[in-house]
Amino acid sequence: MQIDSAVLYMIVKKLKEKLDSCQVRQVHQIDNRIMDLELFCQDGDIVSLIINTYNPPLLYLTGRAKNRKQYSPSQTFCMTLRKYLEGSRLSRIEQADMDRVVSLSFDRIEAGSEIVTRTLWVELLPASPNIVLTEGNTIIDACLRGKKLDRLLVPGETYSLPGRSARMDFMKFNKAEIKNILDFSKNEDIPLDSWLFSKFNGFSRYLADELAHESRVPADLSLSSMTEEEENRVVTALCALSSAIAKSDVLYIYKNEKGKKSASPVPLHMMKQEPEKADVLPFIEKEAESGAGSISQAVQDYKKQLHTLIKREERKKRKIGEEMEETSRMDQYKLWGTLLSIYAYEKINHRTSLTLSNLFKDPPEDETIPVNPLLSVSANSQMYFKKYNKMKTRTAIGKEKLDECDKRLTYLNDTLYFAEQVTTKQELEALKEELKNLGIDRKQGQRKKSGKSNKKSQAPQIENRMIDGFRVWFGTSNTKNEYLTLHKAAKTDVWLHAKAIPGSHVVIEASGDTIPEDTLVKAAALAAWNSKGRDSGKVDVDYTLIRYVKKIPGGPPGLVNYTHQKTLTVVPENVKENE
Repeated sequence: MQIDSAVLYMIVKKLKEKLDSCQVRQVHQIDNRIMDLELFCQDGDIVSLIINTYNPPLLYLTGRAKNRKQYSPSQTFCMTLRKYLEGSRLSRIEQADMDRVVSLSFDRIEAGSEIVTRTLWVELLPASPNIVLTEGNTIIDACLRGKKLDRLLVPGETYSLPGRSARMDFMKFNKAEIKNILDFSKNEDIPLDSWLFSKFNGFSRYLADELAHESRVPADLSLSSMTEEEENRVVTALCALSSAIAKSDVLYIYKNEKGKKSASPVPLHMMKQEPEKADVLPFIEKEAESGAGSISQAVQDYKKQLHTLIKREERKKRKIGEEMEETSRMDQYKLWGTLLSIYAYEKINHRTSLTLSNLFKDPPEDETIPVNPLLSVSANSQMYFKKYNKMKTRTAIGKEKLDECDKRLTYLNDTLYFAEQVTTKQELEALKEELKNLGIDRKQGQRKKSGKSNKKSQAPQIENRMIDGFRVWFGTSNTKNEYLTLHKAAKTDVWLHAKAIPGSHVVIEASGDTIPEDTLVKAAALAAWNSKGRDSGKVDVDYTLIRYVKKIPGGPPGLVNYTHQKTLTVVPENVKENE
């Protein structure tokens, strides 16, 4: 789950309450981009402040002691944090201008009884998350060194906050000041939501829509066309929102159709659903420890490697295509070889070309043939026949290779689509198992030769739901698609798939009955929803009987050919279960 600025405000508020004047006992490294600061609190508790700079970046508190095996060998940045922070006291926690940047100030008594303050900047921006340790304004070290946009994050350089702009913290202004800011911008021909995003930190899409809902002013209404009454409603709603966030003590949790969670510090009335209430720190800890962050990062790593394999396959296909272009001259090489063998009595006489009568045309025409002046006519004829045979072989092999490339690209794109749908550890494990066939190993960051597994393969769990009294099954990976279509489904069942795009195999369990048209349309809408065309207005979905669906010989899992199909054009919909 992405942490927006308003949720981060709540996290910082609760961290201030819990971590006031706590002491840094130890610093550990879970990963080269995940740091664990072990803290001793005033109430005697020992907690860990985890800073995760993978996407989505996270900052959370946990009381669960980590097993030593969970830590990785310390690298440079972790050793730097140990050197400068262990034994110090956390004196201040602040959020920078309501942005997704948190500063943690640590005080430690150094030589000569001097108190030295160092600041750990936790940048939770999804585009470039980072952790930077500074003393004064000077960088001591950074988790991710290098040039980041307009900043140089290396030891010795002056630290500046990321993406500094004219954006402000809207919670620092009163009603009159917000009114003045809005009046100053009235001549700008930009929508209300764009103005909020450009002027203030802390506004997510949800909060902008909530403000529009509460003020009864459309989010896309231009400032230049806003009436005085609408302006006053916006200012009043913005102040009310600011006050509600400041007073809030819990998070309000909402879920979308896919079950993906989003959090807000205030109730979102425009969502039109009853939210769950959750304590801030326990909820963020639960989300992080449940693996949501690690799952997201693992999926990102796999997607990156899949993209690399796709690009490699596309380069291979282009190279084969370029080599195949030369085969277009195959028939000409055969003709030249034949003509030279007919006119073998001709003399080369150091010429680089021979003009001969083409007896295969009616009437005969002159054909100019390039020749090697160092070879005889017969030798030149044999040279062209060799080229012809080479091109003939290349054509046969090239077509076979191009077909293999097309199959592999289809499989890789299917796998990439299913990787994008992974949200649980079980789905991640299934994806990981499937990717072993491609030789992808995330931990090693390289491809491995896949060996035979000693584990007995078990039948995968296939998603299903009842629609109009019929059991409808759909795969959520290539291996599940293959199992469903080629092993589980009966020959008389109906098979559906979004036309020419990656997606799930959907099967209606017919049990000898005729499937009503309305049920077919619903199943087709479900197939469209579980495909890459989900966000399209309409999607073509092919359907046929299972008996007409065949696995492509030698093809990867889930890749099939089918015949006798008909096509339905439907709007993608996550059709709910009904009897």
